[in-house]
Amino acid sequence: MYGTLARINQLVIVSYKIVYLFFGVFGNASLIYLIARRKKLQTKSSILQAIQCLCHIICLIGTQVDTVLTILDIKLPRNQCYTKVSIYTFFETVQAMIMLFLVVDILVIVKFPRFYHTFSTEWYIILALILPVIFGIIFFIWGFIETDDEIVIFCNPPLGLNITASTWFFRYILFLNLLTLIVFLILIRIFYAKDQAKRGDSWKVMKRLQISVVIFVCSWFIAQSANSVFIALGITGETFNFLVANVSFFVLLSFSQSFYVIIWKSKEYRQHFKSLWCFGSTGSRDVTGAHSSIKPGPIAMISRTF
Repeated sequence: MYGTLARINQLVIVSYKIVYLFFGVFGNASLIYLIARRKKLQTKSSILQAIQCLCHIICLIGTQVDTVLTILDIKLPRNQCYTKVSIYTFFETVQAMIMLFLVVDILVIVKFPRFYHTFSTEWYIILALILPVIFGIIFFIWGFIETDDEIVIFCNPPLGLNITASTWFFRYILFLNLLTLIVFLILIRIFYAKDQAKRGDSWKVMKRLQISVVIFVCSWFIAQSANSVFIALGITGETFNFLVANVSFFVLLSFSQSFYVIIWKSKEYRQHFKSLWCFGSTGSRDVTGAHSSIKPGPIAMISRTF
């Protein structure tokens, strides 16, 4: 298993890492550029999404450390590997909690619309980033403090951390995943109830949330839940490394899909994206009514951009 077949498996993983790098960096960079260029899109939610996209770009670039080592058929001891993926580890830890906060953000819009409209955007973003950065620093430092010279089959954040830190890293991710899924389900229930009360756009938002749940479960949730299952089953050593490395397909999918999902689901973002690349398109006029002096209600605001 760990001879010729293992080498083929490594090269297959390298191949899709390169593909994901291209599409993921393009998508995330496009979304950041779009939000930066369009004042109408610079809401609390979109700024938080742009920060998430930046984290994903750095994570995708971080995966290429392993790509180069695999192509050259070089396997490093953990203490050398971690120095090369420590920044990647920090940003992967940060983006995991931002993913939760992006869903919580929708809940805040729905339950506390007055607070959401009046609270300072700058302070909202700063407060949202405090916990992600703290946990990112914790795992970043932990990786340097406790390490060993075990050879790792792939050089990435979970394998670059020692077994104790890696176990807690997976627990941290799994806990956030469960919270994210719970908030998703709460939101679906809220919009289902609003739809029953004949509130117009509620049904559309509910369906989009359901799609988001499917995408979340089929990418980030599967990847990190699988790692926790491997640990719970007591799988260790090369077998654990092999399984974790192959689950990276879903991790990379999570890092790469934000732009494409948002462009697919949101008419507003599609229009603005086209206006940036198509001369003479709708970029010079307000296609969304964003200049209206009347602030949209919470459901309408989510429906426009979600």
